[in-house]
Amino acid sequence: MDYISNSKNRKLKNKIHFLFARLSFNFIHLSGSLRVISIGVFISFFSLFLNWFSIIDNGFTGNAFSVHTGYIGYIIILINSILCFLLLSNTGKEKLKTKAHLTFSDHTIIIASGITLFLLTLVIFNSIRGFVLFYQNIVIGDGIIFQYIGSFFITVGGFLYYREKKQDFLSTMYVENAQASDSFLADYEDILGKNDPDKKNMTLPL
Repeated sequence: MDYISNSKNRKLKNKIHFLFARLSFNFIHLSGSLRVISIGVFISFFSLFLNWFSIIDNGFTGNAFSVHTGYIGYIIILINSILCFLLLSNTGKEKLKTKAHLTFSDHTIIIASGITLFLLTLVIFNSIRGFVLFYQNIVIGDGIIFQYIGSFFITVGGFLYYREKKQDFLSTMYVENAQASDSFLADYEDILGKNDPDKKNMTLPL
């Protein structure tokens, strides 16, 4: 019985180790903009475990999963899961886009997610400030601040990712156009060469 349980634990540890190894490998090979987005996603996840507000009068503290914050934590997890899927999946996201007939590019989804997280946090911040009508001493926690920082990194990283993709597209177009021009000139020179008169046939018959 112990052997079976130890075997299951060993398999679970190997799977977790493989998952972290794959994530670290993918993170190392990410571009600069995608690393910025990854840092933003990590900060956003980290903010969920922090205190979002405190009511000094009764000693109550609330986080992102509290009813006072509208259970925003679950929405944040969903958005960040989508972002992780876009960052770490290569072929899976393209298959999903094809099946779902999605025409949105990755940078559009990333920027929209960052702005959505920022706006949701702003709404919760204003809602918590409205508690002043019922409680006198309310303190905003670090969770909201870190969530703002995370959404900022995600949004900025999305714009940087857009610029990278645009630059890669322009570079590819330039190389293809240059190759096409060289091929056209080569064909044109061949045509001119074929139309050149043969100098041997230009000798007079004297």
